[in-house]
Amino acid sequence: MDIYFQKFILIFVRITTFIVACPAFSYRGLSNIYKVALSVVVSILIHNSIPELELVNNIFYLLFMAFEEALLGLAMGYISQLVFAAVEIAGQLIDFQAGFSMATVYDPLMGFSASHYGRVYYWLAISLFFVLDMHHKLLGALIYSFKQIPIGEVAYMGNGAGGIVKLFSLSFELAINLAAPLIIVVLITDVVLGVISKTVPQINVLILGMPMKAMVSYFATLVMLSWLVGRIGKIVSMMPGYLEDFLRIFG
Repeated sequence: MDIYFQKFILIFVRITTFIVACPAFSYRGLSNIYKVALSVVVSILIHNSIPELELVNNIFYLLFMAFEEALLGLAMGYISQLVFAAVEIAGQLIDFQAGFSMATVYDPLMGFSASHYGRVYYWLAISLFFVLDMHHKLLGALIYSFKQIPIGEVAYMGNGAGGIVKLFSLSFELAINLAAPLIIVVLITDVVLGVISKTVPQINVLILGMPMKAMVSYFATLVMLSWLVGRIGKIVSMMPGYLEDFLRIFG
């Protein structure tokens, strides 16, 4: 097998697995032909900038190298996925407090079950991802990975797994901080409804509570929309930095 073809295959495997795992590039509304074409184009563009490899005559060793590249690409895609998951979890926490969690349905475009605020927050994150030019920065971090971790030199260490676990816990922290204002507003609404039920027993709070919390959460979202967009944009902009930190651990 030609050495240039071997190098192209290993580059292609890392890039393809990353694109498949990254939510922004693995959008279900896009055809698989587009995803494969994007992987091929990026692989061709960076092929000449990658140092040459030694010719591998053993097909099993070549498959093992491709498996290592696939694991690295999936790990990088998983890190980018955690950032979007933090935003989507924040929406689900608000849905739980506002009473929309009972209306959870399967979204075929997202690929998982989501409720109202979860979908709104997720699509806001996707939109800001492209508006803030994060797709180019993320591809830049992917290309940087070949400089930080050359092909065939992937070494999985405990520090890398620990970094992913730390980022996993950080995603919950980001989700709680993002959802906290609306959760507080809904909790205050619950307290007010409880006071009303004690002072005016004739009012059926059980019937009034659900539409009241939905309306209050909706208006609170409109009032805090500028803060919400800025906060989600800040969370999304952390993605390339986290990815580069992860690569430095392995490098």
